[in-house]
Amino acid sequence: MVMKSMQTPARPTTYRQTITKLALPAAILACLLPATARAEGPLAVKINVTTLQSYNGSDVLPKPTKILVYDFTVDTSNVQVDQSQKIRPRHMITGDENPDAVAKKASTKFSDELIAKLAKVGIPVEHAAAGLTPSDNTLSVQGAFTSMKQGDKAERSTIGMGAGSADVQAKVDVHLKTSSDAILLSQFQTDTKPGANMGGAAPVAAGMDPAAVAVKSKVTDRKKTLDAYAAKTADAMAAEITKQMAKQGWIKLDDKGEVVQQ
Repeated sequence: MVMKSMQTPARPTTYRQTITKLALPAAILACLLPATARAEGPLAVKINVTTLQSYNGSDVLPKPTKILVYDFTVDTSNVQVDQSQKIRPRHMITGDENPDAVAKKASTKFSDELIAKLAKVGIPVEHAAAGLTPSDNTLSVQGAFTSMKQGDKAERSTIGMGAGSADVQAKVDVHLKTSSDAILLSQFQTDTKPGANMGGAAPVAAGMDPAAVAVKSKVTDRKKTLDAYAAKTADAMAAEITKQMAKQGWIKLDDKGEVVQQ
């Protein structure tokens, strides 16, 4: 009688095995990096602001009595989801790691931060729903996210030095509604860029003021998440808008760019 060999059925791949496969290449690369490169973070990241258009008319524009911040639009095809987190059991259960959910969460963080920063100019700031027509003497802030990327948390945790960082890119239009027209005050775009010290040491001065770090829009590798970048982008946008407001004489700024309360 011929004995047939028994084959053990393949076991299904577990979550632990899957995440190990994703993180292993990152871990290997981390080992190959020089020890100084791995240990000397955090890596500086800044928000670049590029002016596209700005008001250059000879007439002095009237000071707005209200600021409206509209929800920025986003095309979900431009939203990258972190695949290493998408397969985690809690995310698979809640379904919160998909382009729509990721974009909504980051957009909310962005809007809240932008409203909070603009409120410091001393003019009432409100959130505006899409389609709301601004009244006269209202400054409206509208725009779109052209890119949202969660990056890769596994790479941020194992490699650092900017690997796996998130990314936010946006375009902004700021209009002043007058009785006769909607005047473009400023149009600009923002994007996140790694600091010039990529691959080198990031010196930390003794007694460094944390506020100074925040002003320069710097975050540590582990905190280079989409939500963090969304908030930093809002800070940079608010700073740019306040500069344009100061140029019109609506507000005054000190040497540090802070609003002088009158």
